[in-house]
Amino acid sequence: MNLTYWEQDWVHTRMKAYDIKYQEIYDELFDHITTAIEARRDAGDNSSLETMYLEIIDAQFGGYFGIGKVAASYENGYKSKVKKMIWGNYRQYINYHSLLFTAALIAISFVLPHNKLTTVILFSLILISAACCSAYAYITLRRIKPSKGKTSLVYNHIITQANLPLMFVNCALWLPQIPYLLFSDHEPKNLLLSGPPAILALMLAMILIYNLSCMRLCKQELKGFVNI
Repeated sequence: MNLTYWEQDWVHTRMKAYDIKYQEIYDELFDHITTAIEARRDAGDNSSLETMYLEIIDAQFGGYFGIGKVAASYENGYKSKVKKMIWGNYRQYINYHSLLFTAALIAISFVLPHNKLTTVILFSLILISAACCSAYAYITLRRIKPSKGKTSLVYNHIITQANLPLMFVNCALWLPQIPYLLFSDHEPKNLLLSGPPAILALMLAMILIYNLSCMRLCKQELKGFVNI
């Protein structure tokens, strides 16, 4: 027997005590609990809603703290899933088309003069490409609408993956300068920007392929939402 609106509202009220951060995890647990209550009623259990609720929490989740463990396990599982999906997409885009594009880009970089203008142009393209990955994810995933006080598990972890190119560029730009800052009195030398254009061309190709992988990931995960 299906729970009434007020009974579902009662369950929602009781579940606020668990402070479940992500909407998807909350919905999964809510559906599990209400389905278990309905199944017990269909089997002839006439216990009060509160009694059945507490028994289900204790028996199937291990009590109050068990809910937190289940939520954490669900989040870790999804995080692992997203990483596997995006790198699976990346490997799929490593084909002869992308390899030819990368080879052509590097070949062109050898023809370009090794001067400040070439470096500025290539590095600007890298920054724009990295920013586009983040911007695409932010714009696309804002269609996910979690309830008030909740955040989306899908949004949070895909945005993290989408921001990786910007993090990669920042690390490649600044990390090589740390030894100069710590152990040298000379002005830090930016190894990335002073290197050959071929290195920047390779970085640009890698980020563009990653962008395609991230865009595909966004589309794959949005298919699971009915409220967009």
